[in-house]
Amino acid sequence: MSLKLIGVLGGAFDPVHCGHIELAKAWQDLASLSKVLFIPSGLAPHKNIVIDNKHRIEMLKLALNPHTNFFIDDREIKKNQSDLKPSYTIETLQSLALEKKEEQAFCFLLGSDAFLKLESWHLWNELFNYCHILVVERRESPIFEEQLTSALKKEWAERLTQNVEDLRTSSHGLIMTKTFEYIDISSSQIRDTIYSNKNLINLLPAGVADYIILHKLYH
Repeated sequence: MSLKLIGVLGGAFDPVHCGHIELAKAWQDLASLSKVLFIPSGLAPHKNIVIDNKHRIEMLKLALNPHTNFFIDDREIKKNQSDLKPSYTIETLQSLALEKKEEQAFCFLLGSDAFLKLESWHLWNELFNYCHILVVERRESPIFEEQLTSALKKEWAERLTQNVEDLRTSSHGLIMTKTFEYIDISSSQIRDTIYSNKNLINLLPAGVADYIILHKLYH
């Protein structure tokens, strides 16, 4: 059976920027993802979230509006509002798995920087029980095996594939890497750019840039 692949992109999205959108579009085109879920973090263990959830959600709505197969999934925000505890990716994937249909497989989208730090994540090696991990490599800094810890190198050796069809015939557990041309920018750099009143052209979707100006965010 050929599984439908669903992309999962987590992050603070503080703010969502063109790099996030291009990353999702690149994998959607390459792996024919049926849809991509953008999951804004609630209380993120590794990040300080600067603005209110409502603004992050509204900016995501504006950014995703032109893309018919991109959707917001706010389960981490709702979880944090109810229990005030950090949101861990493993718990989010477990929650998604409870709703998954038999013909679907989740693909967790990551940048290479985040992948190299995967061992710092809560129950990191259990992630493979719920999804494939698709890693974007920057052209100027590909992942080399010598960069990996022994534990991560073991997973890499056992799980790496460059064949999209492998993703469709297994519900979880593989790693795939690709090099894409995409905007290499972080949300913190965007915030610094806004604070410095510098040009945001090509860094933010137009609607998001207008929203930030209208609500005087990040100043």
